[in-house]
Amino acid sequence: MRSGSNALGIAVTLLLMAGMLFAETVKITKGPVVEHVGANNAEIAWSTNTASPTIVRYGTDPNNLTQRAEMPWGALTHRVTLKNLEPGKTYYFHAESGSDQDDKQANSGVGKFSTPGQAADNNRDGRQDNDERRQGARAELKITNGPTLEHVGETDATVAWSTSLPSSSIVKYGTDPHNLRETAEEPWGATTHRVQLKNLRPNTRYYYSVHSAQGKDAPGQADDTPPQEFTTGSGGREARR
Repeated sequence: MRSGSNALGIAVTLLLMAGMLFAETVKITKGPVVEHVGANNAEIAWSTNTASPTIVRYGTDPNNLTQRAEMPWGALTHRVTLKNLEPGKTYYFHAESGSDQDDKQANSGVGKFSTPGQAADNNRDGRQDNDERRQGARAELKITNGPTLEHVGETDATVAWSTSLPSSSIVKYGTDPHNLRETAEEPWGATTHRVQLKNLRPNTRYYYSVHSAQGKDAPGQADDTPPQEFTTGSGGREARR
């Protein structure tokens, strides 16, 4: 009987915990931000305090967002690609996460972006013709969004940002803001940059700076950010950003 009672007690506890998790109000903690805009597509990202659905409603009329894009349920960091957009148009959007019952749904305000007025997204398949490359070499490289911390754990962190032109994805980091001796990077060529910092020490304050340079087509063009900081978590405690 004691074994049966213990099993029943555990089951009740698990049900209560599940109920508490389900009852938690969903909140958007970061974003939404427009990470990328092409002539025919755009990428919207945001974060929530608890795992929840990932939905973007959008359209060309801010009062009538009839189109919808979504990703599978269950993320804390949400990222949705809007496809088949028209070049040279202004689109409006808002992000949704959570259930629409019992006031548990989180909705962002209405944001907007404009697609470039050209027939195709130069970066859609990762190729550009020579004229476009020369044009990109003459354009100014800038960090247009971020950097933002998409995730901070006990031993890792993810940093994301966007640039006006394809460039390198490099994060310099360390525990001394005047000596960022560690480096993490991803392959050259993106306008949306996402780099994971690994093997960090728990409960430690780190500083980081992102670096994007157009070394392939415009040597010398680069953009860096001032050092920012975050603190890794420890023993299940939420990390501080």
